[in-house]
Amino acid sequence: MHTGISVVALALLLFPGVVCAQGGSAADEKAVRDIETQWEAAWNRHDVPALVRSVAPDADIVNLSGSWMKGRDRFEASLAELHADKVKESVWKNEEVDVKFLTPEIALVHVYWNVRGERNPDGTPLPPRRGLYTRTVVKRSGQWLIVASHATEVLPPSPAPVAPGGTKPH
Repeated sequence: MHTGISVVALALLLFPGVVCAQGGSAADEKAVRDIETQWEAAWNRHDVPALVRSVAPDADIVNLSGSWMKGRDRFEASLAELHADKVKESVWKNEEVDVKFLTPEIALVHVYWNVRGERNPDGTPLPPRRGLYTRTVVKRSGQWLIVASHATEVLPPSPAPVAPGGTKPH
């Protein structure tokens, strides 16, 4: 038992930054995080081809409205439509990126983000939004690609419901 712990401790001392707690290398974690950094930059340039550069051709994407897009091409078309209209002046900001390696070639990524500057069809401004992406990324031929992504809008907490008679349910 102590030998196993000693070997791990020695490996961490000799190779700091190479082994991550979740099982992926530091270089792989950086590459996965870079996907989100590049997403933010591409969004703010409204560069749709750059937005989908790290999306696998066979990816499954669920957007904020619940539309399920199968394949990068369909997702790219959806983003092109958005960036030509509703979000063409928007600014995206990643708030927090969490990477958990399921295997050395598969990672689960959660990204809290916010966006401001969106507009209604009539041009009136929309309030800023906050959301959460849950993504699955895989390493294929040395490149990390998004194979699944699900967007969820983060809403402010609502008060607890009040039951008839004025009492809160348990």
